[in-house]
Amino acid sequence: MSEYKYACPVCGQHMRCDSSQAGTVMECPTCFQKITAPQAPAAGDGQKFVLTGTKVGERPLPKAVESRPGVVPVEKRFPIWILILISVLLAAGGGIFYFGGKHFGGKNSRLPTAPGWLTSDIGAVGAAGSASEAKGVFTISASGADIWRRADGFHCVYQPLNGDGSLSAQVLNLKNTDEWAKAGVMIRETTNANSAFALASIRSDGQAQIIWRSATGEEAAASAMAGGKGFPKSVKIVRSGNAFSAYYRVNAGDGWLPLGTLQTINMAPGAQIGLIVCAHHDGLLSEAQFDQVTLQTNNQAGPAAAPPAVPKLIAPPANDTNWTLTLDEAVIPNAPVAGRIHGQDFIVERAAYQNGALILRQGTRGPVESGVIISFSGAQPEALAGQTINVSADTEKAAPVSLRWKDANGVQKGNYDVGYALRLEFGAAAKGRLPGKIYLCTPDAEKSYLMGTFNAYIIKPKPKTPAPPRK
Repeated sequence: MSEYKYACPVCGQHMRCDSSQAGTVMECPTCFQKITAPQAPAAGDGQKFVLTGTKVGERPLPKAVESRPGVVPVEKRFPIWILILISVLLAAGGGIFYFGGKHFGGKNSRLPTAPGWLTSDIGAVGAAGSASEAKGVFTISASGADIWRRADGFHCVYQPLNGDGSLSAQVLNLKNTDEWAKAGVMIRETTNANSAFALASIRSDGQAQIIWRSATGEEAAASAMAGGKGFPKSVKIVRSGNAFSAYYRVNAGDGWLPLGTLQTINMAPGAQIGLIVCAHHDGLLSEAQFDQVTLQTNNQAGPAAAPPAVPKLIAPPANDTNWTLTLDEAVIPNAPVAGRIHGQDFIVERAAYQNGALILRQGTRGPVESGVIISFSGAQPEALAGQTINVSADTEKAAPVSLRWKDANGVQKGNYDVGYALRLEFGAAAKGRLPGKIYLCTPDAEKSYLMGTFNAYIIKPKPKTPAPPRK
């Protein structure tokens, strides 16, 4: 009986057996996949080449077929060296390709059933990952030690993102190869292992968090867990300039809830966005399925480009203790602007600086029905960049503030130019954005207030086309 080697088709681990074990089921010592041992190679070739076994559940060519009268054995239809060469290339080529099952892996392979999407291992992994898509469900198999510290290892289905955008998906399940196995949606500057990124992640018990790396090669960080255990659960990652925010929801009809706080990452405009899986046990393969995958991008150039859609959020419960007309007591949280307007909970969905006014609003289109407009008498955004504005309740006259809210009688307004308290800290204007922080309290009986961070689009008027000369 001659001894020969063969490779696991899942992780590439080499195993030994002899001719008497051909066709028997063995277990891979690395990934524990059940493998059917291949037929022994021709005499003398057992030590020269590595064959590939077959996953249990896939159908190798049966012995009975090979030996039937009139049927030419497969090794006689194709020279043995061709079969062996194909086996070696599949085992050592860095990925797994199930041609019949539409699974694709390796480096930067394309998913033919999902145009525009690439699939690739990121960083060093002990077993090659793979991905497939059918009827809107993405299935990703992945190894990798972790997405953490200074370098990562995982599998990703992704595509280029130019500028702002968002990606959401429902994670249906995740194989528990480790407590910290991960599935989620990510925006990543490059496909290098040490790249900056922001990730809305779900671990193997279903709890969610945001994980991020602020710059290439830095230590990653993460928020506390949220959302409780269990699947399915949806996650969303949003880029707005260099501001990255993550969200989750349990049921499809729920509003999006924030994961941690907004993170500022100085990431190049050209980045990558996609679905990820990490086994957190290098050499083993975890697997997750995603559906309801929704990608929204903004690839237009220039300040007139429309902003990406922002998820519908649930505002944090309003609290009278957040309202004060004494600025010494004001604390601005590092979170998107939220609060209460005329008794209605509010959270900003779009910020813009247009026609000399800062506009913080719910909704992204049409007239402002819920929000605040602060007018700066036509001042250009560059004049406000880097400035801090403090308005106390006893200031005789200040920038006009208009609150907007909607009730049964339609859109209502509350206008103030005295009696309110405001702290407004503008950052540097860059790439068509004006970032900042705000704390605003108005003297109405409902104790309206807003506080938090924003990253406003700078919208400048289009140049007027001169009228043609009269003839």
